[in-house]
Amino acid sequence: MLDKFVGCFSSDSKKVNVKFVGVYDDSIPLSYVKYKNSQQFIPLLFSKKVEEDVGDGRPAEMTTTWLEVVDGKLSGQYTILSQGARFYSFSYKGKSGKIITMNENIDAYNDDRTDCIWK
Repeated sequence: MLDKFVGCFSSDSKKVNVKFVGVYDDSIPLSYVKYKNSQQFIPLLFSKKVEEDVGDGRPAEMTTTWLEVVDGKLSGQYTILSQGARFYSFSYKGKSGKIITMNENIDAYNDDRTDCIWK
């Protein structure tokens, strides 16, 4: 069964805007990111998922790590913190070690939350 979800993320200054697309096909995780002004997407390889029970009948917190692949080489890492249908943190760590942290941009979603519309 194919399950797809989209996350729209922006840095505090809104200078960095990125769409994250995750697809689970028969439990096989696939994903990519696409930056606002780019025509190309960047494929990501699933690395790990850590699930933490928060109790009180609430959905578990999940931290998922994805590895960025550019020109056939690993070039960075994305880490996503989510709970249920909400994304709470999205960060990118490049080869230099610099980390860019973004937050979910609720205003960027289209009406059915299947795409990001950057304004």
